[in-house]
Amino acid sequence: MLGNGFTRKKVESLTLGEKLQKLRRECRVSLPEVSEHTGIRTEYLEYLERGEYLKLPADVYIRGFVRSYADALGVDPKGLLRLYERERSIAKNLGKEPDRHPSALEKKQRSFQWFVVTPKMMIGVLIAFVVLGIATYLYQEFRQFVSEPLVAISEPAPGSEIRGNETWISGKTDRDAQVFLNGQSIVLGENGDFRERLPLQRGPNTAEIKVVNRFGKERVETISVTALYDVPAPPVLPESPPDSLLRLSTTESKPVSILVRIEGKEVYRGELAVGETKEFRCEKICTVDTTSGRGTLASWNGGEPTSLGEAPGKKIGVSFPKAPETKEEVLPPSDTPNR
Repeated sequence: MLGNGFTRKKVESLTLGEKLQKLRRECRVSLPEVSEHTGIRTEYLEYLERGEYLKLPADVYIRGFVRSYADALGVDPKGLLRLYERERSIAKNLGKEPDRHPSALEKKQRSFQWFVVTPKMMIGVLIAFVVLGIATYLYQEFRQFVSEPLVAISEPAPGSEIRGNETWISGKTDRDAQVFLNGQSIVLGENGDFRERLPLQRGPNTAEIKVVNRFGKERVETISVTALYDVPAPPVLPESPPDSLLRLSTTESKPVSILVRIEGKEVYRGELAVGETKEFRCEKICTVDTTSGRGTLASWNGGEPTSLGEAPGKKIGVSFPKAPETKEEVLPPSDTPNR
């Protein structure tokens, strides 16, 4: 105790660097860990703890370092910033800190050097990309909703001359659209491209391409080409002789059984009803068997109907055109051929 009645007490006063070291040691955190958390190089943190401010960049960056350091240690940066401002002010008043005027090149180098990528910055960039993607998608959807679908025809060229009776028509449109060629739906590729064969007639031809997007908007494109080719004359076929017509009917009061062969091949076996007429066409020879020669009438090529025989029984092997009778068998009227 001094004679003037005052007690002298030692007042602890720590510099900013000492304060940062103390806080860091209390938190048991190393400088590399602080550097990893803040994105500040370890050597600059060392300069900050030693108070070597002249080795650090401009004042605005140092203030940012102090804030980041305080956030890493979980303390309020306001007190540390006031301590830094006081030290810088004292140094300037004592003339220990010369005014620095970095060159333009140094400023440019420092601006790139101190561009630090932080987690917050990465999250912000990611959010910006997501928002931009959503905005782009909505714009495209709105454009398709209010405007006609796009269509570009790559071939054939409008007004071109095609040598042949067909060509290919191809182009590109929206991926989710429907494409019609002259009213017929055609297949669309994954990228919105299409290619379809177009048949042509000799002379001018017009093709219509209609595109309908998923909002119902339509767009129609027409393309005109000229087909140059000679149409071959239809082949001249030899005239074939007209088929001979055999018409059969009956005068009996009950059905008559008949069997008709053309060129020896059986074409009909069955009954000839009363009042019914059956017709057969044959180029060469038709042969008729009947259960009633007299009751079966035959008309050849529109001629007068005549009976196949005079007897009322079975008549076998009557041929047309009329051939010499080869066999005639007369049976009782009740006897009929097997069916």
